[in-house]
Amino acid sequence: MISSANNPNKVKVTILGQVYTIEGDASGDHIIKVADYVNQKMEDVANTISHANSLQIAILAALNIADELFQIKESEYMMSDEIKEKTNMLISMLDEGLIGDIFSNVSKKSQHL
Repeated sequence: MISSANNPNKVKVTILGQVYTIEGDASGDHIIKVADYVNQKMEDVANTISHANSLQIAILAALNIADELFQIKESEYMMSDEIKEKTNMLISMLDEGLIGDIFSNVSKKSQHL
């Protein structure tokens, strides 16, 4: 990857042997990281499928990247639900006075030692 010194948000990148000038709101370093990632995904596809043209490689790489994104979003959604469930359980325990009793019993036991 080649970075343009004149504009840090404008960089030249190489993806699957083609040079592109990319300009964006993100930093040049971020743009290069994203382009490197896309290039790696496209090279992985190109190495796996023989006789594929660049459009087919790009589409398959895009599908792989989209799949990764969907898996991450689903994982975050599931973790969010789990956090909400545990938070509600802790709130219920606080409302019922169970947590306060647990902590007061622990501090009483440590005082007897």
